[in-house]
Amino acid sequence: MTDDLPDVDFELSRLLRRQRVRALKRAAEMHPSLDFTSYLVLIAIYDGGGVRGSELAETFAVHKSTISRSITTLERLGLAERLSDPRDGRAQLLKASSEAATRIEEIRARGHQLITEMLSGWTEREQAAFAAGLARFNDTAEQFQQKW
Repeated sequence: MTDDLPDVDFELSRLLRRQRVRALKRAAEMHPSLDFTSYLVLIAIYDGGGVRGSELAETFAVHKSTISRSITTLERLGLAERLSDPRDGRAQLLKASSEAATRIEEIRARGHQLITEMLSGWTEREQAAFAAGLARFNDTAEQFQQKW
């Protein structure tokens, strides 16, 4: 298995490069002025369904000021909004605007359709094994986040 690891690393690099290019295109679809980092932050906000800026900074392992700049960009572009945290009136939660949520859902639907087409030549068993392997890898990678 050790001899195969360089191939795994190589293939992951290829996939991540391709995914970055795809994300850059999707960021431009969201808004022509949206940068890559702010796009990733927007996706995290959408997936979180109401998240604090400090949580985003922790998720991305960056300083709060870095996240703050992205949040400011997203608010200025009308893609995110602040809401009062019902658990703590002093805190604010970030949420994707309804316009951003609609666009994200459309982008994800197209992506799902494309992946379905890409895997159409695979058996159901191969597809399930691939999905399970990716999920397991991602779960394990979370445990190694600081070393990654």
